[in-house]
Amino acid sequence: METLLSWDLVSVVIMLFLVSTESAADTTKYQKNKSASLGEIVTLVCNNSEMDASYIWKKDTVLIFSHSDTLNKTERRFTSDRMSVDPPTKLTIFNVELHDTGSYSCQITDDQSGVRTMEWNLTITNNLTDHAEHGLRKLLLFTIPSAIGGVVLCITICCIVWLCRKRKQEQTSHCDKHGEESNAQLDGHTARREQRQWSQYFERLNSVYGQW
Repeated sequence: METLLSWDLVSVVIMLFLVSTESAADTTKYQKNKSASLGEIVTLVCNNSEMDASYIWKKDTVLIFSHSDTLNKTERRFTSDRMSVDPPTKLTIFNVELHDTGSYSCQITDDQSGVRTMEWNLTITNNLTDHAEHGLRKLLLFTIPSAIGGVVLCITICCIVWLCRKRKQEQTSHCDKHGEESNAQLDGHTARREQRQWSQYFERLNSVYGQW
């Protein structure tokens, strides 16, 4: 009974050792962020110099390509006809599109190094959209101050015109008032002159009839 328990314990230890060794061997050796513009060609290279290796390419968690030198077997499950793997260490994406953005990984397995994984976080940017947004921002930065300046200029011109008209009306009113006063003074002088003339006329008549 003790012998059976000992063998069970040894088996468990061996299994734990194998699992830990496999987990230690399957570590990410390479990880990088990569960006490209819309329409460019993207190439991802999985470096390996060992022979008789197997390669597994994935996008996110979806298998897109696998190859085994030992079995001489290749499987292609590309998500787009713009993808190509040739040789098995190089993935090429032609004329990249926005939905090509994602995580790409290459897992290499060989007898010498065990399991290695290389990962790329690929980001596709739309330069046309970026340029359009940049141009729009520049246009707004130029247009808004110009519009504000134009509004201020129009308000200033309207104020100047209003002041000029008001001053002209005041001047006209003053001239009319002065003219009325002048006319009144002239009428007064005329009346007084006529009154003097009539007085002189009556004085002459009185002097003539007084002699008779």
